[in-house]
Amino acid sequence: MVNVLIVDDEPMICKGVAAILKQSKLGINEVFIANNGFEALDFIHLEKIDLVFTDIQMDQMNGIELMENIFTHDPSIPVVILSAHGEFEYAQKAIRFGAKEYLVKPITPPHLISVVSKILKDKEEKGQRFSQGDGVRSLPTHMSHEINYYLNELVTSTIQPSEVASILEQLDHRMNGTHYSMMTIKLALERGGRNDEEIMSLKDRSLLKYAAMNVVEETAAQWQHLLFDNHHSRFTLLLQLTEEEKRGSSSVNQLQMIAQMIHTNLQRYLHVKSQFGISRIREGVTAWPVLYREAMESLAYCEKHQDHYMLYIEDIGDGTNRANMTETQVDEANHRIVYETKLYIEQHFRLKGLKLQDIADSVHLSPNYLSYLFKKVMGINLWDYVTKLRMEEGKRLILTTDKRRYEISEDIGYESPEHFSKLFKKHFGMNISDVKQTAGP
Repeated sequence: MVNVLIVDDEPMICKGVAAILKQSKLGINEVFIANNGFEALDFIHLEKIDLVFTDIQMDQMNGIELMENIFTHDPSIPVVILSAHGEFEYAQKAIRFGAKEYLVKPITPPHLISVVSKILKDKEEKGQRFSQGDGVRSLPTHMSHEINYYLNELVTSTIQPSEVASILEQLDHRMNGTHYSMMTIKLALERGGRNDEEIMSLKDRSLLKYAAMNVVEETAAQWQHLLFDNHHSRFTLLLQLTEEEKRGSSSVNQLQMIAQMIHTNLQRYLHVKSQFGISRIREGVTAWPVLYREAMESLAYCEKHQDHYMLYIEDIGDGTNRANMTETQVDEANHRIVYETKLYIEQHFRLKGLKLQDIADSVHLSPNYLSYLFKKVMGINLWDYVTKLRMEEGKRLILTTDKRRYEISEDIGYESPEHFSKLFKKHFGMNISDVKQTAGP
């Protein structure tokens, strides 16, 4: 049974899509409705969501920003964009960022049902295809052993500007952009495969390794990329980004989203654990060796911290300082970061439109790494902590003031009093109307 989330600031659209889905024979269990991106993220954190429909143009958080946040939480959730006429450019961008499909309003029931049916079927077939990939014995089709060797030589040396044209020709102009990033991926090949069993022989490790490469290839297919084998259970994924994709914090989020998608697919379909080191985004082919060193440095730091699977180079600070820090000093630094994060949240949790990105920016970390540190130190997910503070403040206002529900909802950062009521019941196990009665005189 499938749970669906519909996100749109037009209530009639939400009700219409929900009605079509509920009357279909697609095995829909429950349909949740959110009127904006922030309400949607609360549902993503609190419920098991299998499919999301979202409007592309919404106040405060648009559909693409919502997608980035959803994929940070769980990149396996398919997203369908609901767009109006004249928004084709936005729809194209959404597809580029990982949307499975876009539908132009008004939506006809047959088209909607057809799209959902195809997405659910593709999701199932993808799992079967990946899980049956153990027999793949070769490098990706574009990657001969000579090219694989060539790329390893390139990234471990220095590239001169005069060499760029011949390099691109040698690579058949597969990478002809201006901005690049790299992520190095380490696989734990001691166990895995369809039956999640211990891998004993070199032959079986090789089969599993190439099956993993094909999972990486297919997951990264929507981005211009090259994947090459570094040997010793490591691959490097070279990604080409557009001018728009390299701007601001969203570029880092997208890189981490790609890594999370690969990590999830490797674990889900091959039962293979993986770790990722991610470089900065830099300009030009001559920067490839620098990107490779950054990715390897990030991976090396990640390998020392087995409880986390992904590190972006700027999340680990200056390499020289870090190398001289003891484990105790590292723990103290992490606790300071989490303490500063708590202070920021306690000062800002009442703000409407507060985003995980805002909190991460306050301590100069990526959302992914801050979420990891916060959970490690506090024992609670970062956004669950935000919700906890909001719910506790809401309950305090209910018990100590005469404010109405909509006023309290406004005070603690929620647009909709109905949404506040749903979260309150989920958090405390009782309705708002029951709180004062339970508290007594």
